[in-house]
Amino acid sequence: MKIILTTRFYRNGQTAHVTDLCTELMRRGRKVLLIITGLHDPAYLRWLKSKRIPFATASNPNQLKKYLRRTQFTPHIIHNHSSHTLELAAALSSHFNVPSVTTVHYLDFPRSELLTGQSAVIFISREMAEFFRDLAVPSYIVENGIPIPPSLRQNLPWRKEALFLAQVTAEKQENFRSMTESLLSWGWKVKSAGNWCYEGIACLGWVNETGPLLSRAKLIIGTGRSIREAMAWGVPAWVLGSYCDGLVTPANVAELETVNFSGRCSKKPFSPAEAEALLKIPSPQAMAALGAFGRERALEHYSIEKMAEKLSAVYQECIWNSGCEKQSKTGNWHKMSKL
Repeated sequence: MKIILTTRFYRNGQTAHVTDLCTELMRRGRKVLLIITGLHDPAYLRWLKSKRIPFATASNPNQLKKYLRRTQFTPHIIHNHSSHTLELAAALSSHFNVPSVTTVHYLDFPRSELLTGQSAVIFISREMAEFFRDLAVPSYIVENGIPIPPSLRQNLPWRKEALFLAQVTAEKQENFRSMTESLLSWGWKVKSAGNWCYEGIACLGWVNETGPLLSRAKLIIGTGRSIREAMAWGVPAWVLGSYCDGLVTPANVAELETVNFSGRCSKKPFSPAEAEALLKIPSPQAMAALGAFGRERALEHYSIEKMAEKLSAVYQECIWNSGCEKQSKTGNWHKMSKL
């Protein structure tokens, strides 16, 4: 199967999601081309080349058609991930007469004729599916998956080291300021991988390979993908964005998953008083138990392999329904249940 994935370049978890998906699909023997528009970051271009993901950065459909003809890449399906590249994906879908699917990663994804014209729409959470429930398109829920490290470093001494793993917008700044000041006052050493900077913390900027940071942190703060990554690395996770849902625990994890760890369960701001009870003098044993729970949950639910398997079933069903599929060599089809 040949798959084109389209997205705009963002310095956030969405771009990491798309590149990880490309890598996993390639591992499964799929032929992949990533079309990533708005990419003008030389360092990220070098990193992308190092991952050996075939990619193009053009946004003009005619240029891309020439490129695809020259490289003899004729896709079976287009998988779009951004509202900014939806029109491009639709144009390529029409040109090659193949299905196009879009993953909706955020609630403010514009509802448009182009979206309703997709062969299918994929939602990353139950909250999102409910929000778009009136969309007259075959729809599926496929939660985001992440690469999970096969093993973890053991017997590292416990220490107060926190990592903000996030891109901060204006709506998030007050929560991040308040939690940063609280952590520093309680004796935590704080780092930030992303665009959050504040006096007294180590600001690392955008980091492509976060594994070394995750392996040493004792608390990860962020939303969405950052929370799943923290859990995969066996680190307690604190949900903080425009709202604050706090520590992920066995008691609340199922509810937090419904909103993709966005903070929208409580819709409350960060409360230093509530956090103090958990983080001023944290119990190393309790924090280790939360980390072990998160690791177990991630292994069971968040692997990129499981996500890619579900997406492949959606691809196959869309290709089959389009009537343009020459059956795969195995002839095996795995149906996905529509919403």
